Amino acid sequence: MRKLLVINLLVLAGLLALAEVTAALMAQREGEPLALVRLARRFKDSNRPKADESVKGCDRKTTWEPNSPYRPDPTLGYWYKPNSSHTATIQLPHTIERQGIQGAVNRYQWSLTTGPQGERLSYPPTLHNRSEPAVLLLGDSFVFGAGLSDNASLAWQLQSLLPNQPVANYAGGGFGTVHQWLMLRDSIDTPSLIPAALRQQLQGGHVLLGHADYYLKRNVAAPSRLKTFNPRCGTFQQQLQRQPELAKAYSHPRAELVNGTLSISQVPLFQDHPGPDPDGNVQIQVTTALIDAILQDVKALQATPVVLWLQGADDSAVISHYRQRGVAVLDLRGKSSLWTRDNLEPFDNHPGPLSTSQWAAAIAKQLTTP
Repeated sequence: MRKLLVINLLVLAGLLALAEVTAALMAQREGEPLALVRLARRFKDSNRPKADESVKGCDRKTTWEPNSPYRPDPTLGYWYKPNSSHTATIQLPHTIERQGIQGAVNRYQWSLTTGPQGERLSYPPTLHNRSEPAVLLLGDSFVFGAGLSDNASLAWQLQSLLPNQPVANYAGGGFGTVHQWLMLRDSIDTPSLIPAALRQQLQGGHVLLGHADYYLKRNVAAPSRLKTFNPRCGTFQQQLQRQPELAKAYSHPRAELVNGTLSISQVPLFQDHPGPDPDGNVQIQVTTALIDAILQDVKALQATPVVLWLQGADDSAVISHYRQRGVAVLDLRGKSSLWTRDNLEPFDNHPGPLSTSQWAAAIAKQLTTP
């Protein structure tokens, strides 16, 4: 039986080879040299994009109206345009049916509004009378509320639960611990992002610090992290098509320890970044150094820090360091997997309004419990 199978395979291989030779000879008869035909075929096959490569990072496309909300920033690498409104449309290559949506759809929209410093608004712009100590939110897109319109974002829902305290949303998509420190350092040294009035109102207030394990790679601007910024398919794609010169203006902060001292440099964002990521222990050392600097600045602001633990392992070295420093840690991880189900996939993988409302309730309880 095995011998017969081998014979059949040999016959099949011979027939395939004969077919290729016949096709090549026909091409040669039409004036194409046999060797050239084979070379051309090999070149064509080697340059044909694989299915997964051709769509990698482009399974959904984001466009902004009337324009992109992003602008280059010398401190953070990029930030949001001040006093502006933007609507994002996330487009899929095909229609889908999703629970809670009637019929088949292939796009989803969400909007954001910014204030005078580029911060995302957490309340209607006409409402300002809040005299109690402020709450400052720092973190990444989970805290910012990517994929959610303003009134569904974490800061907006938290503001509704703390009506007498101004809640300021200075989180940013793609940010890490390094961005939090740069934001706080700016507020103390030469305020350009966090205004003096907010800084003053933070006395007796709270600074909420987002944390997830993936922040560690962001803090050191790891090559694997930088490669996720895709100028052709990501959220910056539309702006860079219209203004390609901006690709050189965007950057990502990199924190390093030089002789035990924190050092910050800016890495060009939309360029090739070869090489391995820094060692995991190095990432932890840099992140804990950033935390120490952050806590020093929060103390200078006379505010109380609280960590929003968004994602990570139970034995997180960073969370352990926060706790060793006496910082309250609010565990918002999806233990019951609620937030992983409460999202907008396949349009967006960020937590949905159910999760942010639960988070807001937990945070408000933490801040108001004596």
